[in-house]
Amino acid sequence: MKKLGVVLAICCVTGCTAWAPEGRGGFAENELNLLAWMDTDDNRELGPEHGLRFEVAVSKNHLDVLVLEGAELCFPASVEQARLQQNRIVRELEGGLTVDAATDLEVQVQFLNMLEKRLDIAKSGGACRVAGIGQQNGLVQGLSEALNSNNQFAFDSSELTPAYRDQLKSLMPLLISSKLAVQITGHSDAFGNDSHKQKISQQRANTVARFMREHGLDDELVSVFAVADQQPYEPGESADVRHSNRRVTIQLTDAQ
Repeated sequence: MKKLGVVLAICCVTGCTAWAPEGRGGFAENELNLLAWMDTDDNRELGPEHGLRFEVAVSKNHLDVLVLEGAELCFPASVEQARLQQNRIVRELEGGLTVDAATDLEVQVQFLNMLEKRLDIAKSGGACRVAGIGQQNGLVQGLSEALNSNNQFAFDSSELTPAYRDQLKSLMPLLISSKLAVQITGHSDAFGNDSHKQKISQQRANTVARFMREHGLDDELVSVFAVADQQPYEPGESADVRHSNRRVTIQLTDAQ
């Protein structure tokens, strides 16, 4: 409730009545990189609204992990309901409806916690059987997509963003249990000389590999490469594309 009180105070000053401009809602509904504001190239100050956006991203990651653990197989209607609620929250944020977003987020967090408990009970009691992730192509694909999403690094940095660090941490138990090998490739945007771009891309790959090892992944399952800007994640030179190319890509393969 304290969080909601802060949001209400913000809205009294800034106003929370306008919907998003025409054409933005659909984009927001499918936008995976909810934390683009964390790339602080413009040195803007972070306010309380950024904390709300961060919690929305954490909530989305929680839902993604539950799906990977089998929630969609066991409770498809509940997962669909959670996705609709998540999309609604994103649209409210994009439209400046901060109070509505904060209220719906509280409901979503409680719903996901309840869904997690239901899933644990169903799986432990045998009411819903989910095969190992290594045997589920759909789950492996979902894990791969989650590992490769979100904003990972700021400009000229090899330090993980808080959002991506939390996302990796939440995925590590699934990754470890999958027994899959992990190939981490570091990338850079097109700025800088070749030597620096190669160095920063290597540092980014090493950072992710070190994080995974520290959280329990077998060292023998991890390989690291760096390609600078030679294999861009997205083509182009716009600010959004450069942002997307400051990253690693992670490929999952059979350990044998």
